[in-house]
Amino acid sequence: MTRSDYLTRFQSTRDEPLADKPISVVLPKDLDAYVRSLPNKSDWLRNAIADAAQKEQAEAEI
Repeated sequence: MTRSDYLTRFQSTRDEPLADKPISVVLPKDLDAYVRSLPNKSDWLRNAIADAAQKEQAEAEI
C-alpha cells in the first residue's frame, strides 16, 4: 500500500533549512506520552530545543 503523501510527507514548511540527519532521544515515559500527544510534536520539539539553546548561549555570554 502506497501512501498518497509520499512526495511531501517529510517536506519542511519552514523557511530555514533543516539538518540532513535527525537527532533522536529516548524520553521518560510520562514526557514521551505528553510530546506524542501534541498535534505538532516536531515543531514543538524544535522550538523547545531552540529556546533551551538560546537560553544557554545567553547565559554563557554573561
